[in-house]
Amino acid sequence: MRGIGWIVLWLAMIIVGVLAFALPLAAGFISALVIAWLLVIGGMFHVAAAFHAHRAKSRAVHVALGLLYVAAGLYLVYVPGLALVSMTLVLAVVFFTGGVLRLLAWYRHRPVQGARWLLIDGVVSIVLGLMIGLGWPASSAWALGTLLGAVLIVNGISGLMFTLALRRSAQRLM
Repeated sequence: MRGIGWIVLWLAMIIVGVLAFALPLAAGFISALVIAWLLVIGGMFHVAAAFHAHRAKSRAVHVALGLLYVAAGLYLVYVPGLALVSMTLVLAVVFFTGGVLRLLAWYRHRPVQGARWLLIDGVVSIVLGLMIGLGWPASSAWALGTLLGAVLIVNGISGLMFTLALRRSAQRLM
């Protein structure tokens, strides 16, 4: 992709991020549905792989896994609210646990210059995990979509700035 293509891509990512940030519940549902459909597709691949398995035991495992993925994915497609609520709870646990682990890493490396970033990361992660977890299941209405929007906006802006910097650098070399 040429430079202008990257700029368009990054701008599109920023726009999608702003939309996700502005409509967090819709973004959360869309994310849950995408994951549900990915389970269905992954399950179909497992079933297809069963026909390429060399042994009957492998075939049975692939079929069983495939049917489990398809069933779980279809269930979540038809009950996306459950998927969103479940994913939000998992997100809260991941943030909180990741934060605790980062605090442990900070404690171990606190004499090292820059270790305070581990402390900051750990505290922010724990606070986010507690905000989402203590507000669960109501936090399902905002958490996933808001965080997705924030990540898309930050990635879009950083990608755009980096692309523009590369273009300026290339122009100076000409």
